[in-house]
Amino acid sequence: MRRSHILTAAGLLGVLAALGWSQVPSNAQPAFTGADIAEIQQLYVRYNQGLDFQDEELYLSAWADDAVFTTGGGIPYAGREEIRKRFRDRPPPEGRTITHNNTSSLITPTADGGAKGRTYWMVIDVNEAPPRILATGYYFDTFKRTPDGWRIATRGSQRGWNWRLESQ
Repeated sequence: MRRSHILTAAGLLGVLAALGWSQVPSNAQPAFTGADIAEIQQLYVRYNQGLDFQDEELYLSAWADDAVFTTGGGIPYAGREEIRKRFRDRPPPEGRTITHNNTSSLITPTADGGAKGRTYWMVIDVNEAPPRILATGYYFDTFKRTPDGWRIATRGSQRGWNWRLESQ
């Protein structure tokens, strides 16, 4: 008798589980996890280190093939090849004697299965002693999942403050 109750309970649980799974829409987006946030944070790192170490492929690996990068001056670069051209033609000293640093990244999922982010940036000239801050601002980005993982889909940049730290 006890065995039949256990079998009945197990069968009922199986039916309920099957019903629950059948209620999940087939077009449901994958869950947004801490691993997604970590992978997106690495895009900021690949972008910065690609510029700072003059590593074109590392820099490009952060971007989706159809990405659009709009500079703080409002100039859009659409697609990987235009972004590659911008990398090659960037003004000195970018990527030569300065470092790019990002802080306080806020990354959140979007309803379409992508994500959006905003992070502060700071550019530091390391060719001088002591190093000096050249500019600060923030990026506002969208990200999308690709077969190769998360990539930057769009990037805009807003310049914050510009100053030169003078010695006292």
